[in-house]
Amino acid sequence: MKDNKNEEQRLKQRIAANLIYYRKLNNMTQTELAERINYSDKSVSKWERASGVPDIFVLSLLAKLYGVSVSDFLEEKGPEYQPPSPGKNTPRIIIFLLGSGIAWLVATIVFTGLRLFIPSFEKAWLAFIFAIPVCGIIAVVFSFLWWRIAVQLLSVSLLLWSLALCIQLTVPVNDIALIYVIAAVAQVLVLLWFLLKKKMSRRRH
Repeated sequence: MKDNKNEEQRLKQRIAANLIYYRKLNNMTQTELAERINYSDKSVSKWERASGVPDIFVLSLLAKLYGVSVSDFLEEKGPEYQPPSPGKNTPRIIIFLLGSGIAWLVATIVFTGLRLFIPSFEKAWLAFIFAIPVCGIIAVVFSFLWWRIAVQLLSVSLLLWSLALCIQLTVPVNDIALIYVIAAVAQVLVLLWFLLKKKMSRRRH
């Protein structure tokens, strides 16, 4: 009986060590991992302290996320942790800035082209306004891939209000400013959805 308990504890420690290894290998914090798999960060911490073991569904989910097999979490000795090489660990913020920079570059090219070839067009500056929701789309994509719920909420809000601004400036309809009322209602719904998502993430085990 004692041997069985010792073996069980060794297995927990082995799984915990491998969970830590693969999380760090993928450059994630416990909180980021918890949000990716819709579990609480307390659960992740418990698994990595060997205070508990994730069930087979969670192990399968983690294996898919890390691109490994479930058996990799059960190996006797996990590989020693090595930080990712600089070429493979490009800071995420730089990738986001590059994507946004391309959007603004395109906007600048469009603005310049309109001013040079259609000088009578007085609203060439709208090219820069339309670049804002494009950046919002980029922010939404990257925030859902990499960042926390707070950043996701800000990204969706940016996209929502920038789209409302574009509509208000380009659609020649009376009382078009009412589009902001729609945006405000949508903002409340988005906020409620994110609050629900966060609450469910904390409660799930």
